[in-house]
Amino acid sequence: MTQASVLELIQKIEHESGQLTKPERALLITDGSVTRLLEAFGSAPVGVRTIQQNILPVPEKIAEFLEISPGDDVNFREVDLYNKNDGRVLIHAISYAPLKHLPTGAITRLIKEDEPIGMIMRDEKMESRREILSIRKITHPSDDHRQNTREKFQLSRSYRIIHNSRPIFYIEEQIPLPLFTEDTTIKVITPSRLHIGLLDMNGGGGRVDGGAGITLADPGFIFEISKSDAFSLTSEEREVAHQVQPILDKLIMNGLSIPPVHIHIQQSIPFHSGLGSGTQAALGIAAGIGAMTEQKLSAEELIALSGRGGTSGIGIRAFFMGGLLVDAGHRFGPGRKKDSFAPSASSSGAGAAPLVGRYAIPEDWHFILAIPDGFAEIHGQLEYDMFQRFCPVPQSEVQALSHILLMKLIPSVIEEDLEQFGEAINEFQNYGFKKCEISLQPPVIMDIMDAMRDAGAAGAGMSSFGPVVYGVCDSNTNAIRSAVQNIMNQEKGGRTVCTKGRNSGVEVIKNGHKMQLIY
Repeated sequence: MTQASVLELIQKIEHESGQLTKPERALLITDGSVTRLLEAFGSAPVGVRTIQQNILPVPEKIAEFLEISPGDDVNFREVDLYNKNDGRVLIHAISYAPLKHLPTGAITRLIKEDEPIGMIMRDEKMESRREILSIRKITHPSDDHRQNTREKFQLSRSYRIIHNSRPIFYIEEQIPLPLFTEDTTIKVITPSRLHIGLLDMNGGGGRVDGGAGITLADPGFIFEISKSDAFSLTSEEREVAHQVQPILDKLIMNGLSIPPVHIHIQQSIPFHSGLGSGTQAALGIAAGIGAMTEQKLSAEELIALSGRGGTSGIGIRAFFMGGLLVDAGHRFGPGRKKDSFAPSASSSGAGAAPLVGRYAIPEDWHFILAIPDGFAEIHGQLEYDMFQRFCPVPQSEVQALSHILLMKLIPSVIEEDLEQFGEAINEFQNYGFKKCEISLQPPVIMDIMDAMRDAGAAGAGMSSFGPVVYGVCDSNTNAIRSAVQNIMNQEKGGRTVCTKGRNSGVEVIKNGHKMQLIY
């Protein structure tokens, strides 16, 4: 591979994932000693930690690179190159070395000592050159990136070392991203949320809204923010950046000053599906920009910038706190916080609803999400019109929901009583504004809820305006997912996610170190 083609691959990676630092670019393109580069960039000695090493028959594909016969003996070695001062892993590498091509002294040192290959070759006076074969960004098969223990290895390259006109090493290296940060890099990992339902959309008692919701570990947004010569917004899935752009515009309109940065959306929450994507995106970007510019933005300032929480405070509380959350809505009537029924997007002046309680979600409860494709998105003007159409709901149904919430749903979480929690979720679907929300969806939504219960879920409901349907269980996850996937496949398709509750809020990581947000 020529130097020109290597540069083209680096430019492709940067276009997809954001600008690399100069050290990262140098490590990808170098045809010299990787160890020396690491020591220069890190200002610290580099050590080698052998993970495994053995003599084995060479695989056919590797034999081609080494120009030997399949089955010939090679020394296989897996190592970490690490910073001796702080123990941080700098490079993860595997290598194959054909024994018949190596001098005896090199073989002995390779097998017996934790030494960089470059130093062995230097001491053994082995003149060589490196031939780069590939450079790529690693894609991970896991659905849950945060559970993937190899997540930090995001760049990879392979090359071979030529000595006396024949290959003596085939090497694959994985490089953490970012490795050496020349400028501040911010990573923001948000939760998502299920909105169980709005509690009081009657308003006769002088308050309106209120309700309960559950913070989820997945899906969530992962934003990576780095300094740049000009502002740019990219995403793993192209349409996500377009969906986030209006949220970014509103943040700017609300007073957020955004410097020249690159924002890359590595992972996202499906939009307009009932998982709180707008709130998490707005707060996540605002918090990330605040950390990048070292503005000590308070929670109140972040909420004001986001313009969220004017109806339900669940998404905001989920962002900062996690857990099962219950809020008390807003004062309602002429001259009060709210004087009409409206969604959060049209109620930014109402402010965040007061929190009534936060409760830890049991660790062994699973939440199965069914995210069907092809459903009409209820947001914007359509969402506003729905509030005008259905409100006020009967006071008797508000009272029924209040009883279910106080006497069944909350105590079931405190006592970790899954059966009673499921009953509460099931009953919540039959009253008040939640009943109205479900009425807007086609019958297949009820079919999915019924299928979840039949397959073993303790309870099932629709989050917010949908179309996401969720079921809660402590077993039978595969059976529940299979049952609802079959139903979605008969319609326009969709996907399922198995996740758990999240009892903590957003993570903001600055140059690899987690920051503390005070709420």
